Amino acid sequence: MTSRPQYIDLLNDIRLQEARAGVFLEAWAKKTNNKDLKECLSFVAAREYSHGDIFERRVKELGSPTVDIDDPEFDEKVRVVTSDISDAEKIAWLKESRLRQPAPTVRERYEAAMEDDSVDPLTRSLLRWFTDVENDSVEAMSKVYAQIENSG
Repeated sequence: MTSRPQYIDLLNDIRLQEARAGVFLEAWAKKTNNKDLKECLSFVAAREYSHGDIFERRVKELGSPTVDIDDPEFDEKVRVVTSDISDAEKIAWLKESRLRQPAPTVRERYEAAMEDDSVDPLTRSLLRWFTDVENDSVEAMSKVYAQIENSG
């Protein structure tokens, strides 16, 4: 039997983070009346769901089961993005919540794993692709966020 790669927990964490992001971004997209924000959130939510599926498959390809881990902040994110506060207030709240993430963040961990030779080449390639897509999503959302922040 092959030993369990140490980075399985990271891949599982990415899976959970992405699937949950899909949920709260989709919920926000359904709530907002801002056409540009709705379009961007829907697009990014679809990507996040897809990433969750891809990382779930990779964990299983590496011979490990996925593990569900509670995120104590998830319900609060959904509550905030589906509330009646303004989109600008939601953006500010989400930015503030990112500052409370424990170090190292999932992003810092996967960026390190891309350069780690103990991570198999296929997974490193997946992480590089994933980083590029995440950067593209962040750029798209930042543009729409800036429009909203500057209009208020």
